[in-house]
Amino acid sequence: MKIYNRDLKRARRWLAAGRSSKVIHFLEPKVPLFIEDPIYYAILGRACLESGLLKDADTYLSRGLQADPAHLDVRLTLAVNHLKRKDPAAAVRTWLEVLEDFPKDKNARRGLKSLKKITDQHQQDRFLEKFDARIYLPFIGSRWPGRILIFLLVILIVLMGFYFREIIVSSLSSFRGRNDRPGTENLIPEAGQPLIESGTDVLYPMEGSEITRTLKKALKYFQLYEDNKARYELNKIKYSNAAKDIRQQAIGLLAILGEPTIEDIETDYSYADVSDTPWLFEGNWVLWSGMTANVVYDEDVIRFDFLVGFEEGQVLEGKVSVELPFLAVMEPLPLELLARVEPRNGSFVLVGKTLHFLR
Repeated sequence: MKIYNRDLKRARRWLAAGRSSKVIHFLEPKVPLFIEDPIYYAILGRACLESGLLKDADTYLSRGLQADPAHLDVRLTLAVNHLKRKDPAAAVRTWLEVLEDFPKDKNARRGLKSLKKITDQHQQDRFLEKFDARIYLPFIGSRWPGRILIFLLVILIVLMGFYFREIIVSSLSSFRGRNDRPGTENLIPEAGQPLIESGTDVLYPMEGSEITRTLKKALKYFQLYEDNKARYELNKIKYSNAAKDIRQQAIGLLAILGEPTIEDIETDYSYADVSDTPWLFEGNWVLWSGMTANVVYDEDVIRFDFLVGFEEGQVLEGKVSVELPFLAVMEPLPLELLARVEPRNGSFVLVGKTLHFLR
């Protein structure tokens, strides 16, 4: 898919880097500029799909088909969106139509082959819950930067092996397994490094043994891609009396943790948990249900009070201020909110990422 427009090129780079929410916030206000551009709808529709906004994805991809009924990326993304919406029959129809026009398309063939392997309804339900959408979507981005990066990384590891072999081997034997997720080296203390910084007034004081246990727990969750749990443990280190180097390493690892979607958030925390010690949940993600109140529309931010747990009008767990850094149509309905915790003035606010109204 050749792109000439500068804004669309930028959005596609963000999409390739996994920043789908940024793509949505950037492109949605530009609908009038690209009203007949199928590439615009392909990028925006895929960003909505990867963010779990399946209804919005269907809307934009359908508009893309109206602009160009033969556009390959739009059609392939629409097929995957059908799967995400648990409509495999529609996905099959779309893939078959793609193969009529593009008989050699690997994505459509791969999708049909996967569905042919399913033998019963239970297996189909499990597939629709767990499948990886990226397997059936067109590749975006250049393969060369990744290959160059891997090549340079191999050279760097070889060079480091000559100079730091003893330190690396001893550290790995204590803290790491053989198949690590990249980035764990930032959490490995050097041999003989002091664990505690004495004489400091901190929010979360710990003994040296507790610092070690917390580091190991953070590392375990990081390896399992349970980034919400890892962030909670790393926040303990960040606000503890751990030595400065260790806290800096923890903060560095915090910066590379991923963001969940409504569909794949692996750990949630209650309102009571967060309100008790909000700084321990700084940057953590929560998925709460409730009702909105006192909605205020600013120029580029929507603010409202979120009545947590009040979606059925019976039990109110608490009230928290929410900021949405994007435009949305706020309906007077119960909703699910995926948001990031941001401590402020001894309490906290939520910075929303995704809304899902419960109709």
